[in-house]
Amino acid sequence: MTPIPPGHAHHFAIADLPGPADLLADSELLAQFTGAASDGCATCQARLLTRLIGDSLTLARLIELACAITGLALGGLPSSLTSPSAPGLASPEFRQLARAGRGAANNRMLAECQRMTTDQRRRAAETATDLLLGFLGFEAAAPARASR
Repeated sequence: MTPIPPGHAHHFAIADLPGPADLLADSELLAQFTGAASDGCATCQARLLTRLIGDSLTLARLIELACAITGLALGGLPSSLTSPSAPGLASPEFRQLARAGRGAANNRMLAECQRMTTDQRRRAAETATDLLLGFLGFEAAAPARASR
């Protein structure tokens, strides 16, 4: 991986709210990851994604935020983000977590996330990042994929 120069940082303000099970996710990691993604910095995004998928609680928070923003923008989550059989680009892993978290059942979402493999978490995080950045109006939706 390309080394990150000293002083190079990204930040996107994320509210420090209780996540699933009223636990606090790593809001600083989430802010750095979202900032790197929104800035289109593939090097930082890839490095931070590795940390993010190792932290079930923070990943569940990312999924929760993506679902909340999508729900606000579209008036609810479409079946293409929750149904395993509906056509759409969302990963099966994201759909599984979004289904588990319906109706603010974030404890179920966290439990599902904890059972996933690293690769499954990565795919869920990539979909969540695409959604989050897309609905927030950023042009760079998950550039770290190209660096893998």
